[in-house]
Amino acid sequence: MTSLEVLNRNKERILSTIRFKGPSLPVQIAKALGITPLFASVFLSELRAEGKIKVSDMRVGSSPLYYLIGQEGQLEGFTKFLNDREKEAYELLRKHLVLRDEEQPPVMRVALRAIKDFAIPTKVNIDGVEKMVWKYFTLTTSDFQDALSSFKISTKEVEKIVEKKIEEQTERVEVREEKREEKKKAKAQGTVKLT
Repeated sequence: MTSLEVLNRNKERILSTIRFKGPSLPVQIAKALGITPLFASVFLSELRAEGKIKVSDMRVGSSPLYYLIGQEGQLEGFTKFLNDREKEAYELLRKHLVLRDEEQPPVMRVALRAIKDFAIPTKVNIDGVEKMVWKYFTLTTSDFQDALSSFKISTKEVEKIVEKKIEEQTERVEVREEKREEKKKAKAQGTVKLT
């Protein structure tokens, strides 16, 4: 077999592996083919340049996932590798399907920008003004149009979550301060109260 034939054979084996296993890491592909991760990465880069595979923006450790066109939905199985804020943004967008960027708190805006595999930024005209909205990645064009026509998306749910977290933190601080005061009083009286 010529080196070109070996190269093409390995590329076909990689495509078959991804077709069978779904989105994969370079190390998984290397193991399946019995080659080094470095060679697997080279083949994957060539396949990507040829437009035969796609690469995720999401990382599992430090590696992206490689997948075939049409396997985008399978990336949802890897959301456990998102950080907490990104998971919150992912869940909020998955629930609402479309979110107005301007209505999101800054932390949510940053998280939405970080989950490029799941959140698609789209500029739309709302009441004569161009606005940016985030579209869930599996949302069809017709469903997206329906969501825009009945646009009642707000951040009240996000605001409730943020308010609840602030209240919880405030309560913890107040409890700590009360305990400090009790210890000071007990110390001043010459007794030590164990809590």
